[in-house]
Amino acid sequence: MKNMRNAFSILLLVCVVSGMLVAEKKRDSLEKMQLLVGQWRGAGQIKRGSTVGGWIESSSWQWEFDKEAALVFETDKGKYFKSGKLIAGEEPGTYALVTTSPDGKSQRFDGKIDDQGKLTLVAETAEKGQPARVHFRFVASGKRLIMLIEQRAGKSFYTRLGEVGFTRKGSGFGQGQATVLCVVTEGAGTIPVTYKGKTYFVCCTGCKDYFNEDPEQALAEYAERLKNKKSKKKQSP
Repeated sequence: MKNMRNAFSILLLVCVVSGMLVAEKKRDSLEKMQLLVGQWRGAGQIKRGSTVGGWIESSSWQWEFDKEAALVFETDKGKYFKSGKLIAGEEPGTYALVTTSPDGKSQRFDGKIDDQGKLTLVAETAEKGQPARVHFRFVASGKRLIMLIEQRAGKSFYTRLGEVGFTRKGSGFGQGQATVLCVVTEGAGTIPVTYKGKTYFVCCTGCKDYFNEDPEQALAEYAERLKNKKSKKKQSP
């Protein structure tokens, strides 16, 4: 009986550790899209170079640490999306985006990042005239974000629905600025937090909540990541 208890305890520990490793890998995968975090001003165009049918929207992206790490957004006056959540997929290097349209309809897009850093996501299902494929790409060192939205035109062809060019709020676009790192995700730290009289920075309210819940753990994780990075640099030729 004692041996069975020990075996069960070991199995439980293995499952817990395995789950933690999977969660950590998914979070690491999401950090490749860390530049999404922040406040954005967007100008939408149906046809590139034309203001006919154009619109203005604002988006806010931040981290969420609930059952699993996610990058979530809300959009004010968005033409196609009102809110959404980006998570790491089950397969390494894949992502899933679940969105809600202005009229409350939900869609799921799946995809991956290409060699140029562009994230392309394709919808499981899409009604005629609705988003079927979405591309995200950063320009100007992350101060600009381009979102291209396409509809299906046949089984394997897509045509443009619209494009939104976002500028990061407070980025000083066109000006050089020093970057302070977020102690939770190592993104651009813009929000100050304090612990034991010392000030640190985080990139969004999601990271702020994570830090305030257990500052010592957050700082220990940050120190461990920095240590691992230094170790990898020493090992590289």
